[in-house]
Amino acid sequence: MTKLIKTKPENLLNLQNGDYAHFVEDGIAINDVKTFEPRHHINEIHKTSNVKNIRITLNIVFSTVVFAVAIITGFYPLSLLLFLSLYDLRSVQHINMPINKSHFIPYKNINEVKMIKGMLWFNYAHIIIVDDFGKKSLKKLKLYDSKSGWERAIVLFNRIGKLNLKQDPVKDISNLKRITVGNGIEYAIDKDKLLLIENGKYNKRREDPFKYFRFVALTGIFVTLGAAITKVKKIIEEHEYEMVHYIVVVVFLLLTLIPLKFVRKTKPTFLKKTDVKSFKITDKHFIILIKGWKGFTLKIKHDLKYFDEEGIKELKTYFSV
Repeated sequence: MTKLIKTKPENLLNLQNGDYAHFVEDGIAINDVKTFEPRHHINEIHKTSNVKNIRITLNIVFSTVVFAVAIITGFYPLSLLLFLSLYDLRSVQHINMPINKSHFIPYKNINEVKMIKGMLWFNYAHIIIVDDFGKKSLKKLKLYDSKSGWERAIVLFNRIGKLNLKQDPVKDISNLKRITVGNGIEYAIDKDKLLLIENGKYNKRREDPFKYFRFVALTGIFVTLGAAITKVKKIIEEHEYEMVHYIVVVVFLLLTLIPLKFVRKTKPTFLKKTDVKSFKITDKHFIILIKGWKGFTLKIKHDLKYFDEEGIKELKTYFSV
């Protein structure tokens, strides 16, 4: 008969999906019962899944199918579903490790555990695993949605000596030279990069997603404009002069304003000199052309009315050196 061992409450962590994490003698076992059995002690940390590649492939297939169906059926509003793919691809950019599939994780293979706070108490524990061959992977535990669940996780992971609660250090920008480029906006020169300071603060969270997000926004513009133009072409060719067809065109044009707003207002908070392709000064703007996602060129505009002569000179010198 299989030996059932009921895990002590102080060694049990409730998870969001009704599962439990058992902190046993030599590792963490994840199952859907409050008992720990020999079948829960199987170490399979070598099994991982490259979620990033899978999701990119699925998004390509999904986008291709949606676009093809929209053209074949002539129901162009269906192409708006492409925004779902674009939205998902934003989060894919942040996946930098394979996802571990094992339901038992030996303590000796846990490199560290990071606690991630989400919205509405949907919090996570990210367990960084290093297998016996030195390969890194990630195991995400969705914590039970309560303050007590968060606190219990901290106690348990701290007890095994793997918890990393260190916050990213706040960057000291007080001694950096600054150039005013907007209303309450400045560039701080930090060696080979520029930091965008808004109202005296530097927003580190916006560093990574900018290039990709701007690319997504531009793609959204092309999709909605393309759909509007295609619909107009169909109206002319098939003499579809009913009001409903004109309304569809207007809806597509109005939807274009959504990604357009992000293209116009979004600026990177982190600008490496090596990413700058060129710059130019017009009558009204200081324009910087930078490398975007997959080599896509992005344009950053700053209104010259906020610059002084010294600021223009310093920015020109910085990009020219």
